[in-house]
Amino acid sequence: METYGATVTPAVPNEYNSNLLVTYKKIAGTYAAPEAPEYITQKVVDLEWALAQGRRADELYNGLKLKVNELEELLVELYNPNYTKEEALQQIAELFGFELSKTVTVTGTIAFEVTVQIPLDEVDNFDAHYKLGDELSLTSYGSEVEVNDWSIEDTNVDWD
Repeated sequence: METYGATVTPAVPNEYNSNLLVTYKKIAGTYAAPEAPEYITQKVVDLEWALAQGRRADELYNGLKLKVNELEELLVELYNPNYTKEEALQQIAELFGFELSKTVTVTGTIAFEVTVQIPLDEVDNFDAHYKLGDELSLTSYGSEVEVNDWSIEDTNVDWD
């Protein structure tokens, strides 16, 4: 078998060098207006990164294109007057994997009762406002201050 002057390189090199510089011809933007060839030199590791990013972008594009195609089919189905607006929105939300929700601001007043241990030599100088400002938190997690009782007395909801 003749090679016609071609050089055969083994598929797996004996030594891998990710810092090796490679020069390649950049593919022009369009064929309608051909540009002069441009040659770029980059490290192999940079090319590997660009290829990996390209593969991820391609996978993302294909996934989104599939979702758009499914949405087109779903919209044709949902155009049927037997579907309510809520049913249509719920099916679209399910297709894209998110929950229909709205963020609101709730304000209110909370009454609480806490138990705090104070060293006897600090009782005369105890500042409850300062102590609770540092140690009281109203979360579902434990804290150094034990919350004995609390209740929400008044709430207002801002729907904007």
